[in-house]
Amino acid sequence: MKPTSMLFAAIVAVALAGCARAQQHTQADAASTASAPGRNAPAANRTAASNNPTPAAVAHPAATGADTAQYLCKPGTHACPISSPLVANSQAEAQWLLAHGYPSHAERARLDRLDIGQLKAESQAGNKAATVLYGTKTAVSGRFYPGLAILSKAAATGNLYAYYGLAEVYASDTEHKNLVDSAAYLRLAYLLGDGKASSAIAAKGLSSIENVVADERAAGLYQTYAKNRQPSPRPFE
Repeated sequence: MKPTSMLFAAIVAVALAGCARAQQHTQADAASTASAPGRNAPAANRTAASNNPTPAAVAHPAATGADTAQYLCKPGTHACPISSPLVANSQAEAQWLLAHGYPSHAERARLDRLDIGQLKAESQAGNKAATVLYGTKTAVSGRFYPGLAILSKAAATGNLYAYYGLAEVYASDTEHKNLVDSAAYLRLAYLLGDGKASSAIAAKGLSSIENVVADERAAGLYQTYAKNRQPSPRPFE
């Protein structure tokens, strides 16, 4: 087979895989809509919350030094993963992480040890990162669409870390696993302002064709899922 024929066949295969998942995304639309009365969910949308309303601007209280210290990379700490999405290199970046629902590495490790019931309790108490893990664990533990609805609702309130949760769901070893969809949600986080999401995308090791498809899907998600929301750029200093 000629190289051009092989390339065309690969593109067709990826496209057919996306079509096979259309019903799955439609069911996710319904689950998300059920959690927010008054919304319509077109079957053509591809994601769990593609018909969410445009999120209103959320006023976040000013973060204190005690709140943000856990995100900062300590000078002289050789093991500090500076490129990690959960690490801040400045006070401004730490405030951005806190405002957009990201946990510190220590907080993520703590939340990972909790069961679904404990995560639900912390979510109800206002812990944004716990809400993301609650939705993620719900989705991968057999309640896929309710889990997506939790993550979709979080994303609609401005929680950018929810897109990492959605990416984690689609990267998990379940019947819904799809690394292209996973990368698309990370690309959406990037489009909405998280420049460090690009490193998480690169770590997936997708092929050139898969990356192209993920980018195209993310562009669609930006319109249908995020409703063309203005980005909130992550500070870099």
